[in-house]
Amino acid sequence: MARFRSRLLFAVSLLLMALAPVGVLAADVKALSSTQYLWYNDPFQDKTQGDLLQYVKLGATKIDAAGRFSAVGYGRVSRQFGSSGEQERGDSDDVLGRIYFLYMNYAISEDRGDVRLGRQFVAVGAGSGTIDGARIDVRNYGPVAFSLFSGYDVRFAETSDRTKPGNYLAGASAGGSLFKGNNLEVSYLRKYDENDIVREMAGVHLDQSVLGKIKGYADLRYDLVHGAYGEVLAGIQAVPSSDRMLTFTAEYFSSYPTFDADTIYTVFAVTRYREAVGRADWIVNPEWTVYGSWTRAEYDGPTADVGTLGFRNRSAGIKGLAVNASVDVRRGYPGDLTGFRASADYAFGKKALLAAGVSYDSFRRDSMQDGFQAKKFWAGGSCEVRKDMFVKVRVEDAVTRLFSSGVQGRASVDFSF
Repeated sequence: MARFRSRLLFAVSLLLMALAPVGVLAADVKALSSTQYLWYNDPFQDKTQGDLLQYVKLGATKIDAAGRFSAVGYGRVSRQFGSSGEQERGDSDDVLGRIYFLYMNYAISEDRGDVRLGRQFVAVGAGSGTIDGARIDVRNYGPVAFSLFSGYDVRFAETSDRTKPGNYLAGASAGGSLFKGNNLEVSYLRKYDENDIVREMAGVHLDQSVLGKIKGYADLRYDLVHGAYGEVLAGIQAVPSSDRMLTFTAEYFSSYPTFDADTIYTVFAVTRYREAVGRADWIVNPEWTVYGSWTRAEYDGPTADVGTLGFRNRSAGIKGLAVNASVDVRRGYPGDLTGFRASADYAFGKKALLAAGVSYDSFRRDSMQDGFQAKKFWAGGSCEVRKDMFVKVRVEDAVTRLFSSGVQGRASVDFSF
C-alpha cells in the first residue's frame, strides 16, 4: 500500500504540473467517471462476493498556446467485500488503487511525431507492456517512421503492483512503405531484471494490397532468449466483388508459449500449437449477413476440426432490433463439442438499449465416458439518464457440470464532465 501511495503521489504531481497554467492560457480538462459494482460467486468459498470500483479518466488539452502539450490519466480504486482477505487466492479487504496510465504528450510541429513521458502502454510487433518512462515517435521526415521507448517495467498482479527496482523494458520499431500498397515494420523488445535479460524479442510485420481487392499479411515474432519462433501468422483476404459484399479470408497461425526467464513458468513443458482457418462473410443485403468458418487445429500431434456457421440480422420491419446466432461443431482432440449461441438487442432510439442472450454447449471429453452440458443466460441494458450520464446493468447465470448456478452481474453509473 505504501508503494501505491508513493506512485500515486508522483502521478498526481505529474498531472498537476501538466495542468499548471502556461502564460495566461487555461487548459481544457475533460473527465470520464465510471462507478461500478460487481457481484459473483467465489467457487473456493461457495459464497457471494462483491467489488466496488471507481474508474476515472482525465484528459487535458490546450495546455500551451500552440496546442502541442496534452496530458492523459486513467486509474482505478477498488474495494472487495466478503473475501475474508485470503491473499493467496487473489482476495483482499484493503482499498486497492491502480494507475493504468498517466502521461504528458508533446506533439512535434507539422505532424512530425510525438514525445510522451509518464506511465503508458507501449506496443510494437515484437511485444508490448506498460512502462514508467518515455516514448518517442518520429514520422514524416522521410520514407521510414521510427518509435523508441524505455522505462521501468510495470508489472500488475491481480490485486497488487509487483513492479520492483531493476525491472526495465525497452523497445524500438522502424517501418515504412517499400512501394504502393506495401507496409513493412521491424521491431525489437527487451526486458531486464536487474542486470539479467529476461525477455528479448524480434518482430516483423508485412502487408501488401493488390488492386484494392486482395490483401496479404504476415507477422513473425522470434524469442531470442529461448531460441524459438513464438508466433507466426500469415493470411490473405480477398474481396472479389466491386460492391465488397463478399469477403474470403484464409490464415495460418503457429504459437509456441515462451515466458520471462525470471518466472517459474519456464520450467513447464509446452508444445507448439498450429491452426489453419478459412472464413467467408457475405453481406446478403442491408438486413442480413451470413458467415461461416472452418478451423483445423493441431496440438503437436493430435488434431481437431471446428466449424462455425452464423448470421446477423438488423430488422427493417422492427426498427432498432438486431439478432445474432451461430452454431459451432468441434470434432477431435481433446473431445467433441456442439454449441449454439444467440443474442438480440433492441434500441429505444438513442436513449436506451435492452439486450439478452443464451449459450448452450454439449461436451464429450476424450478422457471421460459421459458427456455433459454447459448453459449461460444473460440480460442487460443501458439508459441515457441525461446527456452526460449513463446507467448500465448486466446479469448472467451459468450452469455447468461443476456448478448448478453461477449468478454474477455488474451495474455501473458513467459520467462525463
